[in-house]
Amino acid sequence: MVMRTVTVSEAKATLSELLESVLAGQEIAIGRRGKAEVKLVALERSGEPRVLGSMEVPDYWMSDDFDEPLTDVEGDFDPA
Repeated sequence: MVMRTVTVSEAKATLSELLESVLAGQEIAIGRRGKAEVKLVALERSGEPRVLGSMEVPDYWMSDDFDEPLTDVEGDFDPA
């Protein structure tokens, strides 16, 4: 497949069309001064929606007094 190269100006003016082309499988390079600088690529999706809070967390520990006032730093802050 031949990669299409566009200028930065053209990319700015036709970004929506470029995105559609990339999503359809075309490779797009954006360049300046006649040289390709970056490649526009589609993200790889897993197809499964992410579920909030579903990340497996290893065993953890939290102190019973984690939300108690920090008495050892009271003098470190200006009350004003």
